[in-house]
Amino acid sequence: MPIKSEKLRIPSGMHSFMSVITLTRMFIISLPCIFLFILMPSRAVAAQDDAANRIVSGIISFTHWPGLERLPKLCVLPSSQHLSLPSTQTGNGYTVSYLVSENDLLTAQCDAVYFGAQSPQQQAQLLEQISNRPVLAIAETNPECTIGAAFCLIFHQDKTVFSVNLDSLARSGVKVNSEVLLLSRKGSQ
Repeated sequence: MPIKSEKLRIPSGMHSFMSVITLTRMFIISLPCIFLFILMPSRAVAAQDDAANRIVSGIISFTHWPGLERLPKLCVLPSSQHLSLPSTQTGNGYTVSYLVSENDLLTAQCDAVYFGAQSPQQQAQLLEQISNRPVLAIAETNPECTIGAAFCLIFHQDKTVFSVNLDSLARSGVKVNSEVLLLSRKGSQ
């Protein structure tokens, strides 16, 4: 006797309903993966921002400005990507001012400057314009650190380090504790 195969007949409306349920389940199951995919880059950026905040705060806290009788003022240029210090920052012994444009650098009375996307040549030109007083310069896009800023942050996927340009530091007019120099990328290799 031949075996009859019977097909399960599902009404067409029911089949559509089951497809919606299946798609919904698949979406719900994949939702955590989607969130991880979206949040991973922002977590990496947040870690870089946190590292940049700590490094910049550390450098400034171990810097002395001759003749400065107030808290030093850190000016952050608008193209910066990795610094996220509150503008009311005074607990670490300095104030933070987020500039609207590079032109504001001439009138802002900055004691320290944090460069963002400016090239090393642009950093050197801007520092030349404010060379009439001691200014500490820190950059996030100057990995060679041969001209421009005195301190250069170097962002790797798993860590953030910094390098020191001793020539720029000597020209800056500020005094930095020698232990900070030992912590730089070149000093720790």
